[in-house]
Amino acid sequence: MLFLVGIITRLAIVLGASLILGKTLPIMPNKVCRFIFSFVLGVPLDLAINYIDVSLRGYHKTGWTWTFSFALLFATWLTFWPAEPRNSSTQ
Repeated sequence: MLFLVGIITRLAIVLGASLILGKTLPIMPNKVCRFIFSFVLGVPLDLAINYIDVSLRGYHKTGWTWTFSFALLFATWLTFWPAEPRNSSTQ
């Protein structure tokens, strides 16, 4: 039962983060701001997912080195992901 709660909680965290990223990243044209925002969001996101994995799913804890590595890869990937063009009818 706890394993199922852990999966649902992890999905809720990922969906919440994707909602935040989906609303903020398309309006950030500067790649440095996108990188910093993604990195700052990626560290607590990884820590929250790690906490859920350890407490509810029984996985091993990830250290700070891997947390920063995952956040760095996450931020780099989102920085170079092409921004969606705005709707031309509203401009």
